[in-house]
Amino acid sequence: MIQYKLVKRRNVQFEPSYAEIKEGNLKCLCERMYSEHELKKLAERVKEDSCEKEICLLLLRHMLENDYEKNYDWNTGSIVQHFDAETLIAEIEKIKNKNPLYESIGLSWVLGEFKIKNITIIKFLYEVMDKTKNSEAWWRAAFSLEKIGVEDAVNLLKRSLKKRGISSLQRYLQNIQDKKSVIGILLFADNEAIKTKIYPVIKEKFINSSDTTILINCIWLIGRLKLIDKEIYLKIKNIIETSKNYELVYYTFFALQENMIPQFGSVLEKHINSKDPLIRKMVVRGLSNLGEFNYLKKLEKALYQETDEKVISEITQAIYKLKNPDIRNKLIMKQKYFENENGLISDETDKWYGDPSIYNVFSEAEDPENLCFDLICQKICKEKIQILNPIDLASGTGRLVRQIVQKMNFEGILYAADINPKMTEFLEKTIKRRRGYVHNIKIITSPIKNLKIKNKSTFIISSFGFPSKIFDGKLCLKELKKIYELLDENGFFVTIGWDETFNDELNLMWFKYIPDSIKARNFEEWRLKRCQMISSPRNCNLTWFKKGISVPLQFSSLSESAYVIGHLFGRDAAKYVIDHQKTRWSMSMGITYDTKKELRKIIKKSEKENARS
Repeated sequence: MIQYKLVKRRNVQFEPSYAEIKEGNLKCLCERMYSEHELKKLAERVKEDSCEKEICLLLLRHMLENDYEKNYDWNTGSIVQHFDAETLIAEIEKIKNKNPLYESIGLSWVLGEFKIKNITIIKFLYEVMDKTKNSEAWWRAAFSLEKIGVEDAVNLLKRSLKKRGISSLQRYLQNIQDKKSVIGILLFADNEAIKTKIYPVIKEKFINSSDTTILINCIWLIGRLKLIDKEIYLKIKNIIETSKNYELVYYTFFALQENMIPQFGSVLEKHINSKDPLIRKMVVRGLSNLGEFNYLKKLEKALYQETDEKVISEITQAIYKLKNPDIRNKLIMKQKYFENENGLISDETDKWYGDPSIYNVFSEAEDPENLCFDLICQKICKEKIQILNPIDLASGTGRLVRQIVQKMNFEGILYAADINPKMTEFLEKTIKRRRGYVHNIKIITSPIKNLKIKNKSTFIISSFGFPSKIFDGKLCLKELKKIYELLDENGFFVTIGWDETFNDELNLMWFKYIPDSIKARNFEEWRLKRCQMISSPRNCNLTWFKKGISVPLQFSSLSESAYVIGHLFGRDAAKYVIDHQKTRWSMSMGITYDTKKELRKIIKKSEKENARS
């Protein structure tokens, strides 16, 4: 085992001594945080002597066997980023007890800088997120997973925090120095909470605090939530231009690079020739994200002068961003649709169902050729069923109402019932506008379990509305009993929804962007656990008529897709849509079909199951 000679030295400014490090004296790496330039020179000396493996092992062993300081941690990460990635990976694989390494911020950071989708790296970073007590390492591991193309960092952190347990917004605001509090605040960041609680507290702490960690976390939230007013802008500008705290300056640029506002353009320009390559990289990213042509000449000049390969890569990408009209349009769309942090589908409740204008576009995009409803029509035709007083449960903005009117011959009244008064009001206006009042349609605002209709129905249907809460077995049974009560003796009940395998692109979006309570490292694990939570179909023993129906969610344009998905799934989902020009998702759907006689048996079976549970 390598022995360490830890000698006492005065805390003075000096370059890290290669000779001392090679001897095993790592005290110099603990005394101060070195610049990127200084550490790169040290790494080059190591490579010249062909002793990467030896030094790599030395640095890792020090982490395992000593209480290393924060400066050592970051200095180590910045050194090994210049080493061969395979060397570091091989040394990590040899270590059986990795627990001390999970606390390292620098190691979690550098594994993302390699940008290699290596199974050892991915597994290690997920283990950091699960096991570390260091919230900074937890944070950095998530951003490294994002950098190597595994998952969105913020959504990964949101899901991770939910698994660990959520505290109150007030507690998170009081403990803003902790990275878990930063993510906790995001989980509460709807428009009202931002305005009345988050913005006032964050501003007060940022303006008045001198604590570096608090300032860094506040700047990140300010950039993420776009909370930049005049006073905040002036303090950020002052930090960039005058602070001698490298860590604070670095994280200020880091926080703003993806959240640029035009006022910062002139501030960034001044640092395009910074001595530190990491600062130069983030300046370039920030300028490119502003999407303005007038920075092209600056970037082209910087490209000619640049010697660092990673910065050269950033500059060339930035130049192409600004010169390519499609990419510039993407930047403009991001500025337009990065409005909602979490989106309306922020959890497992139905709060997302509150905006009819957004829901209407989403609903119309599902199965645009109406294959599912047409299958039901064929079934009705084959069975020669007479439709009397049809009922559309959870009618939303009326898509099925329109289908029933257009494709079915029915007698009596067509009932459209929905729990949300905004939806029923929207449908009422739509009927008047489209002259739907020539048909006998009655709109009712009511939950399914309380629905009162005097006329018996031979056809009750619900598209993605029954049961209203699929994981609540008792409520499922109550709603099923209500449907039984409303049905004529010759009636039947149909539902359209997921085929309950949850194995499609839209469910993958849910897994990525909705931080639900299911603990899963990947989509396959998530969907299998979700399947196990219900007794299929629809968690109340209904009968499949068709399943495995593959239909699209298809939006008419990228702008419409970003608008709807951004509002429903949040900012990072909108970013994904725009970056990948995504307008279409697969949906794996199923249809249930049960007569009233069959429902009688189903209800008895469900009652026994609920009694046992």
